[in-house]
Amino acid sequence: MKFTVALPDFQKVLQSALQAVPPKSTLPVLENFHFRLEGSELLITATDQELTIIATLTVDGAANGEMLVPARKLSDIVKALGNAGRINFSADGKSYKITLKTDFGEYVLHGLDATEFPSVPDFTKGTTIQLSGKDAMRIAKTASFAASRDEYRPAMTGVLFECDVTRINAVTTDGYRLVKVVLQAENGTPLADKKTDVIIPVRAVDLLKRIDGDLTMLVSDTHAKFTTGTSTIITRIIDERFPPYESVIPQGNDKFARVGTSELSASVKRVALFSNTNTKQIRFALSANKLTVVAEDQETGNKAQEEITCDYAGDAFEIGFNHRYIEEAIAHLSEDGTDATVLSFSNANRAALMKPLRDDVEGDDVVMLVMPVRL
Repeated sequence: MKFTVALPDFQKVLQSALQAVPPKSTLPVLENFHFRLEGSELLITATDQELTIIATLTVDGAANGEMLVPARKLSDIVKALGNAGRINFSADGKSYKITLKTDFGEYVLHGLDATEFPSVPDFTKGTTIQLSGKDAMRIAKTASFAASRDEYRPAMTGVLFECDVTRINAVTTDGYRLVKVVLQAENGTPLADKKTDVIIPVRAVDLLKRIDGDLTMLVSDTHAKFTTGTSTIITRIIDERFPPYESVIPQGNDKFARVGTSELSASVKRVALFSNTNTKQIRFALSANKLTVVAEDQETGNKAQEEITCDYAGDAFEIGFNHRYIEEAIAHLSEDGTDATVLSFSNANRAALMKPLRDDVEGDDVVMLVMPVRL
């Protein structure tokens, strides 16, 4: 196998594939890239058997072939070579000797037989879902942060995709907060070829934050495959039952406040510096057209209070939150392009909802739920 490629292009594709290489594995073969060259197309595959990334790179091919290449060693060498010039890659299929040549040096590695690498899951049948690059990144950036990190609740460590022909709900929850992102088909173009529900590990969904085009998602009984541009991501699905999330989204909230998103975010961050390091509690006190954000640490005597002008006409009301959950929710609403936020409440012991306000219109395409803490 022989080819020549520009160093910047090689670096970029190796870093992308490296995300699926385990830092240390009981199967040493997984610590390698699988290289396959056919003409001018180089396919680089990496897997930890839960997540697989296949990246395609156009090169100046001289001899076809395939081989396993030490992933981190190759990535480190190519990264150290800088961002200019080209590199010549050659691999001997008998001795497994790999030689890298640049204008100023030569480097030798040793690979493995390509037949030792695990096979890629079969996708001969399944459900096909079409997502624009914008919508895929929106789900990853807006919803994935609220997924649980608790391995004992596997269903909640992923993103639920509830797919209908014309609608997709992407939902995450960790039991303390919940995010629901709703996508609707435009111009009658179907989003999926049939109804399906699937839970995708959040690690795979996070990779969609950096995709470079529209996305085709194929779901089989055991795996999901995302194909976009020159890359493919394959992941095992989480074969568990997602909690009945609709039952925890309150429908009877009767107290509504409209507040500037950036103003609320800045205030919460400042006031939270004075909260108790264990409880992380802050309070929202609402009165006529005013939101007061308060934090108090009774152990140290530290206290902070700020007032924000808002649109609120209900009775005086007070509720407590873990400031981290509020900060993260606001930050991800900001990423979704909202200039204001609608907060809704019922009482101090029930979940609060946050929705985006765009051009003075409340959006139903994003719903964030945050559970309160006892005052």
